[in-house]
Amino acid sequence: MRLEKEPDLIRHLKDEPCLPVYLLYGQQSYLVRLYAKKLREKAVSSAQMDLNFTYFEAARTSVDEVSDALESVPFSGGIRCVQLTDLDADKLSANEWAKLKERMAGFPQDTVLILSQQNVPVDAKKSARWKAILKAVELSGAVIVLDGRSRRETVRFLSALCQKNGCTIAPALCETLIDRCGDDMLVLGQEIQKLCAYQGEGEIPAEAVERLSIRQLDANVFDLARRILGKDLSGALENLQELFDMGSEPVAVLGALNTSFIDLYRCKTAREQGLSAADVTAAFSYKGREFRVRNAMRDTDRFSRRRLARCVFLLADTDFRLKSSRTDPQILMQEAVTRLFLALHQQEGGL
Repeated sequence: MRLEKEPDLIRHLKDEPCLPVYLLYGQQSYLVRLYAKKLREKAVSSAQMDLNFTYFEAARTSVDEVSDALESVPFSGGIRCVQLTDLDADKLSANEWAKLKERMAGFPQDTVLILSQQNVPVDAKKSARWKAILKAVELSGAVIVLDGRSRRETVRFLSALCQKNGCTIAPALCETLIDRCGDDMLVLGQEIQKLCAYQGEGEIPAEAVERLSIRQLDANVFDLARRILGKDLSGALENLQELFDMGSEPVAVLGALNTSFIDLYRCKTAREQGLSAADVTAAFSYKGREFRVRNAMRDTDRFSRRRLARCVFLLADTDFRLKSSRTDPQILMQEAVTRLFLALHQQEGGL
C-alpha cells in the first residue's frame, strides 16, 4: 500500500488495523517525525510503551539487533513495535543487506516495524536497494510519502501552534514568515516558538517577525531577483554584497537565483501555451511552494520569452565559470547580476 495524502494516512490511523511495516519519508522531516510518533502510539498503548516499544538509530544499530527486537515476545499480549530511524541502505555491507532483505520478506505476528527517514533521503530511481525496500514494504505494509502541505495548510499549522503557545498571529504574518524562512515545517515551528517566547502572550506584531525570524538564502535571493526585475541595479548589487557579508557562498546564491529565473521561464512558456499556474504546479515539483508559481506568473508578462531564455543561459554560463575559472567568485556574481539586468531591460537592438 502507498499513502501520499495526509487525509488517507489520518484515516488509516483512525479506522484501520496496524500493518507489519511502515516506511515514512519525504521533504518534511517534521511530518515524518509526527506520524512515526502517531503510528507507534497506535501500535502500543501508553501503559505498555516502555515494555513493547524499542527505538533504534540506524547508524548505531545492526540489522540483527532490529530483528532480535522484532522476534522478542511482546508483554501482556500486546504488539511489539520497533522504530528504526534514518536507515542508509546503500551504506550497508553485503552481509547486512542480505540480512535486511531476509527480514523484509516476512515479519513475526503482532509486530510493527516503523522505518522513519527523518534525515536520510529515499531515492528509488538511483538506488536499487531502496527500490527493493519500497517494493517489500508496499507488499507487506505501507509506504508513506510526506512531501509537505499546501501554503494554506501551513498557515493554519502556524496559527494553531501559535495558539498552543499562548499567542496569536495574523495569517498575513504567517505568509511573511514562510517567505522569509522557507516551507520547512520544522524550521517554521522553531521560529513560531521563538516568537511566542519573545512575545509571552497576545498577538505577535510584524516588528517581531521582522526582527527575530531568520531569513533563509532563498528569501534573500528572491529580493535580489525582484530588484533585478524592477530595474534597481544598484539595489540588486547592494543586496548581493549583503549576501556575501552574511557568508553566503556564491555558488549557493547562483543556484537560488537560477531557480527564480527558471520559474519565470516555465511560467512564460506555459502562459504562451494557454496554460495556468495550476498546470505549471502539477507539471513540476512545486507542491507546498505554489507561491513561487503565482509570483512568477505575476512577473512574467513584462518580459519576452527570448529575454528570459537569455537570462537562463547567462546563469548557466556563470555556473560554468564559477566552477572552472580562477576569477574571484564574487566578481563573477556581480558581473552576472549586471548582465541579467541588461538582458532584461536594455533595448532589443542591443541584445
